[in-house]
Amino acid sequence: MDAAGEQRVFAGVFKIMKILVISDTHGDITNAEKAIRANKGIDLIIHLGDYFRDAQKLSEIFPDIPMEYIYGNSDFMVGDAMAEKLLEVCGKRIFITHGHRYSVKWDYEKLYAKAQEQHADILLFGHTHIPEIIQKDNYYIVNPGSISEPRGISEESYAIIEIADGRINPAIYQI
Repeated sequence: MDAAGEQRVFAGVFKIMKILVISDTHGDITNAEKAIRANKGIDLIIHLGDYFRDAQKLSEIFPDIPMEYIYGNSDFMVGDAMAEKLLEVCGKRIFITHGHRYSVKWDYEKLYAKAQEQHADILLFGHTHIPEIIQKDNYYIVNPGSISEPRGISEESYAIIEIADGRINPAIYQI
């Protein structure tokens, strides 16, 4: 991984790797807690920023579930929090970013280019507060929406990504 982030590898024996993805909690972790409690067997939680300190709080509440997070445009005094990361999970490359640096409110061309540059199997982003799953070429772009402050016609939402037998299955859920 280049200077923009770090690469973390999650290895081990998983029949199915179950990843819960949230974004844009903005200081309210009530629905995030509900989503985590409602989904048994979560192997990893990813928080896509706004507010990354909420991810730290959730990590204290659920210490047995590994947590990865990055900061977003509404996070300040970020310390050692990263703006983006590249994770390797069950042999799949997952690039995580909040999205604001890629002009995602206009289009996704910069995201597509970043996914290709990183050889990502999955690119996760937030920022728009609107859930979406796009399968493009040989990768997925997933926005879980906001679990606390939805926009447009969406409702509070999160994503679950299952990785099994080399296959990726992303889905959006509402609270």
